[in-house]
Formats: sequence, structure tokens, C-alpha cells
Amino acid sequence: MKNSYLFLTTRLVQLILGACFLFSSTQSSAIDVSGGITLSVQQISKTLGGTAIDFWVYCVMNGTGPGSCADPVLPGPLLELGVGAQANITLMVPMMMAGEPAPYDGHTIHFHGLDVPQGEDGVPETGAATNGDTYTFSVDQRYIGAHMYHCHVHTVKHLEMGMYGPFVVRAVDTGGNFIATINDGGPSYDVEWNMVLSTVDPRYHSAIGDDVVFASYTPQYYLINGNEGTSRTTPADTLTATAGATVAIRLMGLQSVNATFQILDDAGSSQTFTLYNLDGYALTSPMATSEIEISPGQTKDIMITLPATPGTLFPEVTYRRLRDDAPYAKVYTTLNFN
Repeated sequence: MKNSYLFLTTRLVQLILGACFLFSSTQSSAIDVSGGITLSVQQISKTLGGTAIDFWVYCVMNGTGPGSCADPVLPGPLLELGVGAQANITLMVPMMMAGEPAPYDGHTIHFHGLDVPQGEDGVPETGAATNGDTYTFSVDQRYIGAHMYHCHVHTVKHLEMGMYGPFVVRAVDTGGNFIATINDGGPSYDVEWNMVLSTVDPRYHSAIGDDVVFASYTPQYYLINGNEGTSRTTPADTLTATAGATVAIRLMGLQSVNATFQILDDAGSSQTFTLYNLDGYALTSPMATSEIEISPGQTKDIMITLPATPGTLFPEVTYRRLRDDAPYAKVYTTLNFN
């Protein structure tokens, strides 16, 4: 199921065919799921706005038992899959961590934006197991670009609890090696930045079952890659690139409100970039623009060529209410190039 409820990364250098891919500085290394990966769910506490809030996050098992991960963070790890390769993903569910009454007491993985076989789709209503499962599928070149994964059990609650992460389908060469192109046949890039947008309503984190609180969403915290970025001097994430480099930014909308993305310079002037992919599919005609909307559950892939002169740009997201589109808050990131 491509559509469902409402709804980076630190890899410093990856050598692929002699090219370097530089990634942002806030997340653990990307994982090629064709090699096999076992995920679990672990509760973490994260301080936002001075308040400690509990989250459930997907994390990589460290081999010591269900729910035991070496470095659980929000959002979950960046998963990637090359075109034509087979994903091999196992979810080990520690039921004691669910904190919900039946039928809300399990977890799945739903690969949002990917057309996978029904048995691999992670939707309990169509037969997915909620106490642990395996996911095996492959994708073709149509899907090269940004996607996402999230829990599809009591999605309104479990998504809010942090059960989500980025999923990127990679272009490959004739040998199956990843290559840095924005989509099938699209232009190449030098640097990739995956941005996971999300919001937090703390009331959801203590509500259970069919609590009436789920009828109203009032976020208090606004994140990119799991972090607040309340000003240019305290950005949610930072990327450093080379002047003149081409940067691909893959935007993944796991927030539950409206959002607008733009890139500003020091003087506050909007910079032009090119939109190449919408919801994981290549646009027939790439669109040059200086501002895009990112709706809940949506992904967009853009590219920008940095100025030849060293400097700094400030990609930012404005979160807005669904009801009347009034702004909630801005979240800032920083793009340095030298």
C-alpha cells in the first residue's frame, strides 16, 4: 500500500566506483538491506525543549536479545536498496515494550511509497504479523529516490512515538554497485543530504488505545533528522561540502502537519533549486523553484549546485497547521561549503 496514515544521515564517506558520497552528521551509517538486517524496537528518552519525552525507535539488533541495540536513535537507521537487489529485513519485536492493549500491542514495518507484495507490506488489516516478521522484496528503476518506512500498528500513536526512518532506493551500474544519480537516468550529484521531517505532540506519548486525545493533534516540537533547530546558530543538522558541488537533498515528510521547504542565503534571499522526484517517482519535467510544499507522508528529491565561492546556505522548513495553514515554527539547518 503506497498510501497510509499521516505520517540523514551520517555516513561520512562511502566509496562507490571511485566517487565519494558525503552525508550529514546526525545519524548512523546507511545499511544496504540486500545484505540482510535485523531490526528491533527500543524505548529511548529524548530531551526536547527541556522536557524528557519517551520514544520507540527502530534500531539495529546487536545480537544480545530482542530490543537490544547498540545505538538507538530518532529517526531509525537509513535503509537503502539497489535496483534489482532483494531486501532481506527481519523485525524482532520485544512485546514488553509495546505499552499498548491489544490490538495495538505489536509492531510492523510498512514501506511507504513502495509497491511491494501484500505479504511484505506490514499492514495488519491485510494479514501482516505484528509480533515479528520478515520482509523480502525487490524494486525496479521507477523507485530510485526517497521513500520511508514506519509502523502500521495503531499508526497515529506509533508513528508519533518515533517508529519511522528513511528508505532510499539506489541506482546501480551493470555490476550492481550504487551510483549517485537522483533518479533513473537523472543527473549525478556529489553530496547527498537526507532530511526526515517530523513533529511531536507529547500528549500522544502517554495516551493509549482509543484515547480521545487522538482526535486532536497539537505539536509542541518540530524536528529535522530527530533534532530541534530553533535558530541558525543552533541548527538541527549541518552538512559540509565543497564549493561548486552538486547537492541532492531527499526530503521525507513524516510530520503530521503541513510544511514548506526553502534554501536561504546569508541575506535571507531564497535560492533556486530543481525538483526531480515526487513521492519516489521521477518527474517528467524537472521543475526549477525556490520553495516547495511537503505534505504528511510525501517525499521530494531536489538538487542544488553550490556557488563556486565558499560560503553558507540555510535550508529551512516552516511547519504549519493543517486547519488554517498558520505557521507553527521554523526549523533551521546549515549547509557550509568551502
